[in-house]
Amino acid sequence: MKIKRFFAADVRSAMRMVREELGEDAVILSNRRVNGGIEIISAIDYDENALRREVQQEHARDTQRASSRPRIDDVHHPAPTKPQVIWNEEPALMEMRGEIKTLRGLLESQLAGIGRAEPERPHPFYQTLKQRLAMLGLGSSMARELLESLALEGSEEELWRRLLGKIAVKLAVTDDDILNHGGAVALVGPTGVGKTTTVAKLASRFVMRHGARSVALISTDSYRIGAHEQLKAYARILDVPIRFANNAAGLQSALDYFCDKRLVLIDTAGMSQRDLRLSEQFSVLKSESERVRSYLVASTTSRLSGLQEVVRGFQGVNLAGCILTKMDESTCLGHALDVVIRHRLPVAYVSDGQRVPEDLQPARAHTLVSRSVAVMQESTDLLDDEMSGVRLNEAGY
Repeated sequence: MKIKRFFAADVRSAMRMVREELGEDAVILSNRRVNGGIEIISAIDYDENALRREVQQEHARDTQRASSRPRIDDVHHPAPTKPQVIWNEEPALMEMRGEIKTLRGLLESQLAGIGRAEPERPHPFYQTLKQRLAMLGLGSSMARELLESLALEGSEEELWRRLLGKIAVKLAVTDDDILNHGGAVALVGPTGVGKTTTVAKLASRFVMRHGARSVALISTDSYRIGAHEQLKAYARILDVPIRFANNAAGLQSALDYFCDKRLVLIDTAGMSQRDLRLSEQFSVLKSESERVRSYLVASTTSRLSGLQEVVRGFQGVNLAGCILTKMDESTCLGHALDVVIRHRLPVAYVSDGQRVPEDLQPARAHTLVSRSVAVMQESTDLLDDEMSGVRLNEAGY
């Protein structure tokens, strides 16, 4: 195989050079734009059939010469061995091997680049849509995956709506799982995300549906000062029983005690995902993993990297889903959407305030996406207003 690079100002000129140099049977391996024009890498095969015919003819000639010798030679000399074709390291063969090696390296480098390099998209809306996804709060890798799966046909707004639809499809929700199915449910997560308030909201909703006798509360938070008192206050208001568990044995005892309840909510200690004591909490929950479903409570005010770290840190308890809180305080909801999609973590509920039980809603994928777009637009309008104020001040108004 003979491989050669051709450079020309345009494709037409480059192809003409290929035909003149290698003929009509040349194969185009790759083409790309470079500074000054077009680069084409082309190849042509050697005539392997002609080479094979030549070897066979030489073999026949050797056989004919051997058969024409006097027969007495057969007595004094061993029978001739089968003729062999010996391939010498001819310059042409060495050149062929070098070209094959070059071709292999070219193909390997192109295959290695597949999936890493950003696709060349001639569509004028590609970069604009990518910027809008970034403003929504999605990470660059998530934005790239969405755009690569999109047929870039239609107006910018049509493409944008289709992108938002793809995000909604990727979002998994649990359809009010906790309040519909009950059971033993533990809420886990870092400090300050609203776990105790969320426990109170869920308990209130369940009491309204099924009565106070169907609900019980358990607290495993023995680290935070006043943690027990806050949950006890909610239990007193709702008129539901409460118990405290500081270890695996205590949790088992409390679950056994409340075995007749339709819903048992477990409020855990708020800890950083880097806290060394987190493993103790995990071991307590894992001891009852067959009876307890764990949900991560995550604040939507956190940045993308922080949410990624939180999810990774709490995956040790085999999360059944998550609850997104502080929706009313967030300036960018796309970070949370990116993380739950990336980790395939179903969203059970969203919380957008402190009121118990009003500010808790079952998660709906399209509603989450619409809310994220609205928050993005509000943040963009606010930024535009601030920039207008800066320009006016600079102008002396």
